[in-house]
Amino acid sequence: MTGGLPVVSRRSVGSQIRLLIGILVVLVPIGAIISVATIHSQGASVRALTLALGPAREANSAVLLDMTRAEGAWREKVVGVPAPLDPLSLRAPIEQELADVETGTQHLELAAEDRARFAPLVAAQRTAVEGWYTAAEASLANVPSGPPTATPTGPPPSTPAPASTGTAPTTPEAQQRTRVETAYAAFQSANGALEEAIRSQRDTARVESREATGITSGVIIAVAAVVVLVLIAAGFGMDRAVGLPLARLREVVRRQAEEDVIAMANQEEGALEVRMLARDFNDLTRANARLVDQQAAVLEMQELVLDVGRGARSAVDVHEALQRVTTKLGAGLGADRVLLYTLGDDGQTIEDRLQWHTDDLPDLPPLPRSLAQQVGAVNDELRRDVGFFDLGDLLAHQAYDDERSRAFHRATGARSLLMLPVGTGGRGLGILSVMMVSAPRRWHRHEIQAAQQCAAIAAQSIVALRLSQMQDEQVRRLTELDRQKTDFMATVSHELRTPLTSISGYLELLVDGDFGEVSDGQHVALDIIGRNATRLRGLIEDLLVLNKIEISGLQAVSEEVAVRDLLRTVTETMEPVAAAGGVQLLCTDVPDDLVVRVDRGQVERALINLGSNAVKFTPEGGQVLLSAERSGDSTIISVHDTGIGIPASDLARLSERFFRAGNATAAAIPGTGLGLAIVRAIVEGHGGELVIASVEGEGTTMQVVLPVAQPAAVPARR
Repeated sequence: MTGGLPVVSRRSVGSQIRLLIGILVVLVPIGAIISVATIHSQGASVRALTLALGPAREANSAVLLDMTRAEGAWREKVVGVPAPLDPLSLRAPIEQELADVETGTQHLELAAEDRARFAPLVAAQRTAVEGWYTAAEASLANVPSGPPTATPTGPPPSTPAPASTGTAPTTPEAQQRTRVETAYAAFQSANGALEEAIRSQRDTARVESREATGITSGVIIAVAAVVVLVLIAAGFGMDRAVGLPLARLREVVRRQAEEDVIAMANQEEGALEVRMLARDFNDLTRANARLVDQQAAVLEMQELVLDVGRGARSAVDVHEALQRVTTKLGAGLGADRVLLYTLGDDGQTIEDRLQWHTDDLPDLPPLPRSLAQQVGAVNDELRRDVGFFDLGDLLAHQAYDDERSRAFHRATGARSLLMLPVGTGGRGLGILSVMMVSAPRRWHRHEIQAAQQCAAIAAQSIVALRLSQMQDEQVRRLTELDRQKTDFMATVSHELRTPLTSISGYLELLVDGDFGEVSDGQHVALDIIGRNATRLRGLIEDLLVLNKIEISGLQAVSEEVAVRDLLRTVTETMEPVAAAGGVQLLCTDVPDDLVVRVDRGQVERALINLGSNAVKFTPEGGQVLLSAERSGDSTIISVHDTGIGIPASDLARLSERFFRAGNATAAAIPGTGLGLAIVRAIVEGHGGELVIASVEGEGTTMQVVLPVAQPAAVPARR
């Protein structure tokens, strides 16, 4: 017994099935052969009865019946009684019946010895029949053919029995009758002997047939019983060998499905195939457990990488980011020491060194100069060839034969080493080394991949933080330059204003003749000087306004102003200029209730700038139209002209300082390129929007979109 089961159960299911099939193959043919033999024997007996003995006995009985009739008819003939039947007429049927008797007793279904035993009996009966007919014919030859004189009324006289004294009859008729009677007695004796022989053989055949039936039934029952027993035994054996072990295996599977992942199947019970299945199942269970452990380790490494990434991204400088990478990576991998050397812009010189180690280890001193000079070369080699370098046991590895490896071991005490390059694109940024000092260690693939991702995070942090530092420095410098530019513009504008005031004052004295009479030519020159002084004053005023807006924002004092009043002021201001240029200036009717809350002076300045541009860029004979309307919660003030228009390519840059449209520059139309910048600053400072639509050669429409109501104070722009 093994494991409580019969030893046979340890055989394979295939061998047990083959054994069962072999037993059935032996039993069934044996039973079939015995059954066929007994059935064949029974069939022989039945055929002997039906084809030989039965017809022979019937023919023999027919011979006896016909001979009895013939003998009765002979007696009636002998005594002179009229007989309806001629005894000699039955000879032919009797001969046929004798032939049937002979055929039946000599049938091939009978055994040879039986046919030999029946042959003399059949011959004796045939001889007896022939003897009787011979005697009967002789006897009937002496009987008168005429009818008798008197018909006896009694029964025909019977054949007188021989005298008890044993003396024979004395008359010839008596002697002939005696011979006939003797021959008939011989026939009866022969017929009876043959009948007895046929009956005996028939009884024997019947007994054999019954015995054959019993034997056949017994054999069939016995074979069936044995087969059933074999099948029952095989069923119990298969259940012990397969059913019960499979049920236990299913139970193990169910336990695993219920989170008992370490449940193992019994490999020592059941048939060979079941044990092999249990062994394979256990191997699969162990492999699945290893896979689960590997997946858990991989997930742990992924969490480590995410943690390293979060720590690096939240750092404020490169040193802090790389220190977090080394600290988290070393603790996450369970290493003894982590070193990270960063390279300078030349990719060869060490710029910084960061290290992490367990509490029981001291800080490492700087690398020897011979090793420090090779950090850049090692970075290039790793990035170019293998991507990483790992040694489970530095002392036992052939790499220890290399002087560089021995020097690194002496400098760091590393027993197991994982070294990775830190870089991005084609640029090397450093070397990351993860070490075990206490004992050798095999670095798994998921650990190497996690370290590679951490090295990539370190590279990204170096690049991103260095770039951020550069950007901060650039922003600081640009801010400083912008401040200096603003201060310069304010200073220059203020300083230009003072001499311009003096120039304008003395110009006015010259024109008034305070310094003597002025000729016509001098008047023309003074007018030109005056116009340019006015232009210069406007430019200075625009620069001061823009500078003020940039420094302190748009300082506005809001009040409710009727839009009609705004447009009337603009129209009155621009009418002389429009008339001088031959431009028709129109203003549509504006509803009295159309009111905006704005700084009146600033908005008037913006609208005058728009109107001035419209008149300036409209040729003589053109038209400028001022209009206003309400659209929802907004008020739209439009300045439309039929001037030269603006090229589509210049529309996006119109509000830039000092930018002028290309066709305006080509036409030598004077201007500074600051007007629209001031207009946009004023409009947007009031929470509005400046919309420009123009078609070159057809005209331009400037729309100032303002809210119907504005807050009491407009916040300053910073």
